[in-house]
Amino acid sequence: MKFSIKNIFAILAMTSFLASCSSDDDSQIASGNGEMELYFDNSVSGDDLILGASTYTNSNNETLKINRFSYILSNFVLIKDDGTEVVYDKESSYFVISEEAQLNTIHLENIPAGNYTKIRFGLGVDQQRYLQGETAQQSFWDIADANNLTWTWSTGYKFISFEGSFTTPTLVGEKTFQVHQGSNTATDNYREITVTLPNTARVRTTESPSVHFIADANKILDGNTKIKLSEAMNPAGTSAAIMGGEKLISIASNTTSMFVVDHVHAGGAEH
Repeated sequence: MKFSIKNIFAILAMTSFLASCSSDDDSQIASGNGEMELYFDNSVSGDDLILGASTYTNSNNETLKINRFSYILSNFVLIKDDGTEVVYDKESSYFVISEEAQLNTIHLENIPAGNYTKIRFGLGVDQQRYLQGETAQQSFWDIADANNLTWTWSTGYKFISFEGSFTTPTLVGEKTFQVHQGSNTATDNYREITVTLPNTARVRTTESPSVHFIADANKILDGNTKIKLSEAMNPAGTSAAIMGGEKLISIASNTTSMFVVDHVHAGGAEH
C-alpha cells in the first residue's frame, strides 16, 4: 500500500493530537482539585424505603413498618486505582443521612484529581473524635441532635436510629420498635466499611462524579445474624428496644454489609 505525503502528514497530525489529549488528561490527573457527590438511596431488600406507609417482611417472619431511618457517616477515605489513599479532612468528615429529613446527599470538596475505585468510611462517630469533647464538635452535635441521632452528651451519639412498628405470628397485635446503634461503656460499635465502585469515579477540575449508594435497612435485623424483635420485648409486652448488649454487637456487624454502590455518574447529580 502506498502512502501519499498528505496521508503521512494526516497520520502524524492525528498522532500528535492523541498524544496531546493524553498529555492533557495526565496533567489533569496529576494536578488540581475537584469534587465528588455521594448519594444514598435507602431501601429494604431491594424495595424503596417508604416511611410509615409500606410494610416489609423479613426472613424472621416479622413484618415491619418503618417510621425512621437515619444514620451518621464519617471519616471518608477515597482510594485511587493505584492504591493511593486520600483521607478527607477529618474536621469536615461527619454527615447525617436521614430518610425522614430527606438528607440523602454528601458533597466532598477539594479532592485531588484522580481515578477513584474504592471508598472507605465509618458508620458512626469514632472514639477519637468523641473524646475531643463537646465544644470541639458542637456544630455537628447540633445537626445530629436535630435529627434524633443523640442521647445525652455523656451517652453520646446514635450511629443509627431505626424505628417503627412490627407484627409477628408469635405476638398479638402491632408493637413498636426502636433500634439505636451506638457505642457505650461496654463496647465500641463504630464500624468501618469499604466499598468497591463498579466503575471508576474520575475526579477532575472539570469533572465531578456522583456515586450512587444503596443502603439496605433490612440488613440491620436480617443480615448475617438474624435478630428477632419479638425477643427484645419489654416486660409489659408493648414494645421492643435494642440499644445495647449482644444483640447490638451483632447488629453492628450486620450493618457493615448494609451499603453497596449501584453505579457512578461521570459528571454530576443524576440518580
